[in-house]
Amino acid sequence: MNIGDKFITKLLDMKLQRENVFRGERVFLPNPRTIYGGELMAQALMAASKTVSKDFRPNSLHCYFHDRSNVLEPNDYHVTKLRDGRSFCHRLVEAFPINKSESDLIAPYFRMDCSFKTPEKDPASFLSPMPHVQSVEKLQDFNSYVKSLDFDNLPNVPRTRVLHYQSFDANSPLETVFCEPEYVLGLKSNVGGQLHSWIRLKEPPSTSLHSYRDAFLAYLSDAFLLWVALTEPHHVLYLVTLNQSIWFHNPEIEIKPDEWILLGTRANYVGGALTLSYGDIWNREGCLLASMAQQGLVRTQQLKPVSSYTSMGELAEQAEK
Repeated sequence: MNIGDKFITKLLDMKLQRENVFRGERVFLPNPRTIYGGELMAQALMAASKTVSKDFRPNSLHCYFHDRSNVLEPNDYHVTKLRDGRSFCHRLVEAFPINKSESDLIAPYFRMDCSFKTPEKDPASFLSPMPHVQSVEKLQDFNSYVKSLDFDNLPNVPRTRVLHYQSFDANSPLETVFCEPEYVLGLKSNVGGQLHSWIRLKEPPSTSLHSYRDAFLAYLSDAFLLWVALTEPHHVLYLVTLNQSIWFHNPEIEIKPDEWILLGTRANYVGGALTLSYGDIWNREGCLLASMAQQGLVRTQQLKPVSSYTSMGELAEQAEK
């Protein structure tokens, strides 16, 4: 089974456990310390989708990441039906570990409020222009770009970020081509606070993405919203998503299994160890597929160590060797 088919059948095809409870398996582990946030959002959205009529498509989601979760154990997603209307449906999805105690059920480690809407035509319309970036065919992939650098003589921060991204990429189903890799690695200050990336699945699934389009967008949305906030070449000791919102657009537009789509991100605020970033997802024809906002926690100075704190510190030590 190739990566695309595994992404669909293993990650997104949720298994019904009992009424309104669906199980999500661990398939890809881009972060060895905790579950990748995009996976939680994608699986929660798929679980909620299974409780609404096929006439309804995802409209928006708003979620909080309350606590770390086990990267090896499946999750159970509990769906609560909040409202079923003519135009909108609302669902609450909460994620719990499968080996849950009574206290675990009281405190889910992930919670998402999402809405679904029926298609509707209206003459009012507006669309901001798609960013002007180079086409993916004119850009180097990340590994080729790194090979063009003198890695051994790079400053410590870029070397650390190379190792971090290579670790993420090795276990991710996503293929990414950065439009500004020098900003991602901290080789230059990102004074404009913007990053753009072309993204697709590493191997296309053999089936259509029609039923999975918005879950796929939710999955990739979490990839670089935090990283655009790293506008200066600081050491990053702790990096985690706190909460995120996504608004889905143009539900009639499908994504082809092998299609490159553009993720544009921009930093809005960084301060007090908190970040606020915005982003948009476009297809190559300039159609806007989703918009998003994310708040993160980014620490660049050392505090008392915690369990998930050392991953980037370990990479920094490797880069210094």
